[in-house]
Amino acid sequence: MNHSHHSSQLRRLVRVGTALAAVSALALAVTACSSRGESPGGATSSSAAGRSVTTLAWVGPENETDLGWNQIGLANSKAAADQLGLKYVSIADAGWDNTETVLNQVIKDDGADFVIAHASGYGVAAKTVAAQTNVPILIQDSGIDPVPGQIAEALVKAEQGGYLAGIAAAKATTSKKVAVVISADDVNWLNMAAGFAQGVYSVDPAITVLFGQISADGYADSAGGKAAVDTVIAGGADVVFGMGDGATLGYIQSINEHAGVKYIADLGDVSSALKDKNSLLTTVVWDYTPTYLQAVKDVEAGTFGSKNYELTVGNKGLYLQDTANMTDAIKAAVKTATDAIDGGSITPKGAANAEDVKAVIAAKS
Repeated sequence: MNHSHHSSQLRRLVRVGTALAAVSALALAVTACSSRGESPGGATSSSAAGRSVTTLAWVGPENETDLGWNQIGLANSKAAADQLGLKYVSIADAGWDNTETVLNQVIKDDGADFVIAHASGYGVAAKTVAAQTNVPILIQDSGIDPVPGQIAEALVKAEQGGYLAGIAAAKATTSKKVAVVISADDVNWLNMAAGFAQGVYSVDPAITVLFGQISADGYADSAGGKAAVDTVIAGGADVVFGMGDGATLGYIQSINEHAGVKYIADLGDVSSALKDKNSLLTTVVWDYTPTYLQAVKDVEAGTFGSKNYELTVGNKGLYLQDTANMTDAIKAAVKTATDAIDGGSITPKGAANAEDVKAVIAAKS
């Protein structure tokens, strides 16, 4: 998630502490890869000297009301802490202006010995703080190389999740027009949008894929989100895949006003905001829990920072939510594609920018 934008709004600093308000059962679901002995793309444990982790801290720019990025980060980090029996501290609504200060406070004041900095815009500050404090920090998609004992990244093969969403959309549409809408020039949104088009065309290249974007930096632009979804629905789309943080609220407002249109959500659980729960086709769930579990294990084994982590469809870091609209035929096609992606016979490609996404859509391949 390329959350490197700056907010002009005054942010509240909220300490949720050990009692995080409950979010949906979906967001709290734990895919316990560790119980199967699988590593979600992370470093392999060794006998190298490590350190004990007693307090896990999560720091993010917004809170769970975004129904997406921050919602799942909070829920997954709480789930990992609970599973490992760790003290849990969270700072939501941390904003963008004082990241180094916030990270230092959570380490010095709250005793965090493992920190999740849940925004790519936090990468530089996290690297500085980790070097100063020698406390390991897991960052997100910041383009920063791992630093042994200090820094590793959680990366998302977002195009894989988008591909599965495209299959679901293609099998659900009756108008033979589907749409993908993104809120910003975000690397994960772009990759997922490109993967979505490829997934659609794998089912039926005759389907039209419409593409909408709010702006370069419209993560929380709810009004822009509503306008973008209104536009693609007016263009004939009866399935809409939306990616956005706070913009998601605008997407859903539009869905609520258009009966019969199915929505594909991203990251978190949007059901509480839908007027008609049957509007939800599925969600591309991002589950960081296995990665967080593995990262803590690696800190304790002394191998954290030797490589980065990945969320993939193969390690269940990415998967489609099961809903009443996910028919047996859709689920079978998604399972086949998941196995093919995991096995390497299907390799969805990503996109560096919106023009790349448009080129993938135009190529119909």
